[in-house]
Amino acid sequence: MSDGPILAVERLRVAYPGRGGSIEAVRDVSLSVGAGECVGIVGESGSGKTQLCLALMGLLPPGARIEGAVRFAGAPDGAPRAVRGERIAMVFQDPQTALTPHLRIGSQMAEVLVHHRRVPGSQAREAARSMLARVGIPDPAGCLRRYPHELSGGMRQRVLIAMCLLCAPQLLIADEPTTALDVTVQAQVLELLARLRREQRMAILLVSHDLAVVAGLAARIVVMYAGRVVEEAPADALFRSPRHPYTAALIACAPNADGPIPARMATLPGQPPGAAERFAGCPFVARCDRSSDRCRHEPPAMVTLDDGRRFACHEPLPA
Repeated sequence: MSDGPILAVERLRVAYPGRGGSIEAVRDVSLSVGAGECVGIVGESGSGKTQLCLALMGLLPPGARIEGAVRFAGAPDGAPRAVRGERIAMVFQDPQTALTPHLRIGSQMAEVLVHHRRVPGSQAREAARSMLARVGIPDPAGCLRRYPHELSGGMRQRVLIAMCLLCAPQLLIADEPTTALDVTVQAQVLELLARLRREQRMAILLVSHDLAVVAGLAARIVVMYAGRVVEEAPADALFRSPRHPYTAALIACAPNADGPIPARMATLPGQPPGAAERFAGCPFVARCDRSSDRCRHEPPAMVTLDDGRRFACHEPLPA
């Protein structure tokens, strides 16, 4: 194992064929995740977060065209699919659809160890029971006998996390893991991820449209817009002084639990461009109150500062 990052993504592009030309879901994305590090990816729905995750896992549908490089430490030729499910695992947005409805939880979990580690069925079920207890399922033996529809949303999400952890992965990709959960269960799931990261030195790529979800867990945050990375910074620095206007708008829209309740919540006007939309300059220009003529005609290059912070903007906010 090298001393480099667990995951390194370089100039990744994901496109689909369309009637008017290719539809670009991910555009020139570069990022890395180190061992034991939690990196958050945030952005509105349609910003390319899930497509990025599927590309990292090698799960893009037929017809997708992928360019760039995805390297996972120790994988043959850097291909994540060679270690998918064993050293790199993914928690999907909706546990109801991610679990097979007609199979009991025990069968689904045991299959992971039987397939990846060739563990006998009885030992695999015992390992599954132990992992369910570890993620906080109150009756793990009983849970193994149940079907997915017999569990609450929070329990299904814990089952998915437990299933991903059975092979002790080095990297866990969590794509909107708290979207369908109430705030109490959200907090429990996030605390579970934080504890597992500390105990196993497991890297986490935490994807969300909600900055508040990643604020307490991620040490570094990547902001995506229209399939592109527009800003990346340590979490504290990002919240303290965002440089990209889109990042500042996202932060302004997030509710502040410690402050007074505003009469009207802040909103970001307009809609993000679609994946099939073409633009000559900055994709955020139509919604930005700092835009200039240059923004409309010239795409901003990514600027990297001495502290590793980076952003792509012609008219950045002051530091």
